[in-house]
Amino acid sequence: MNIFRTMKTLTHVLLTIVIILFIFTGFGISNYQIIESLTSGTVSKLTSFQIHSNLIIPFMVLLIAHIGFTIGKKFQKEKHL
Repeated sequence: MNIFRTMKTLTHVLLTIVIILFIFTGFGISNYQIIESLTSGTVSKLTSFQIHSNLIIPFMVLLIAHIGFTIGKKFQKEKHL
């Protein structure tokens, strides 16, 4: 049961990080002047686009895991009743 809670927490934290990066890089694509000045030119429009494009698969995997843990918890509660 403890490993289940650890995996669930890890999934939630990673999903939150990926969502924040997804939003940040999306903003970096559309308003690249602001992001380039905030990051001192480290994150350009091209870099934002590449990161944003590569985050789709990790986002989907973490989202499915998040939904799976939530549904699993619901079914687990129903079994114990």
